[in-house]
Amino acid sequence: MSTMRSRLAVGRFAAVLLLGPVLMGVAGCGGDDPTTLDKDEEKAARALAIEFQGRNPTDFARDAGICLGKRMVSDLGTAKLIKGGLLKRNLTVNTAQGGLTDREVARGYADAVIACRDVRGEIESRRDRYPKATDKDITAYVDCVEAIDDDVLRNAIVAAALKSDDSTVATDYLKQTRACAKKLGPPKAR
Repeated sequence: MSTMRSRLAVGRFAAVLLLGPVLMGVAGCGGDDPTTLDKDEEKAARALAIEFQGRNPTDFARDAGICLGKRMVSDLGTAKLIKGGLLKRNLTVNTAQGGLTDREVARGYADAVIACRDVRGEIESRRDRYPKATDKDITAYVDCVEAIDDDVLRNAIVAAALKSDDSTVATDYLKQTRACAKKLGPPKAR
């Protein structure tokens, strides 16, 4: 496992331990991304997508990684991603980078997560973990998560990506997501 994968929380959707399963609610941009990428941008987006997907990705994680990679490249550009240390000049992921330090890149990542969110798709992809959850419970969970203010989510992602010590940001977000998770009932023991 590369240094980037182990150190960069964004490599697996911005500190999953901090932000919980809600950030996994990201899906492929599909037809709703009007941006066309040139050859170099495609290469950069593909490199980021592979990094974000992790090893042996599910279909959902693969689609999420693709969306995040494309969105970050189209929103920030390759020059900013190189300057911010996420990409090397050859448009591959900078595995020597010890984590995000550029606030603009962290914010771009947060914006990409929000743009690519698919809470229903995410929970349906792992519904087997909540065997007692009914369709009504799933809908209540999705409605609850989607009602969380984007700024609360954005601030939590940025703080996690930058490894900030601001616990109030994390506490606010965790409080809201825990209330949502209760709607699913207890998860199945692994």
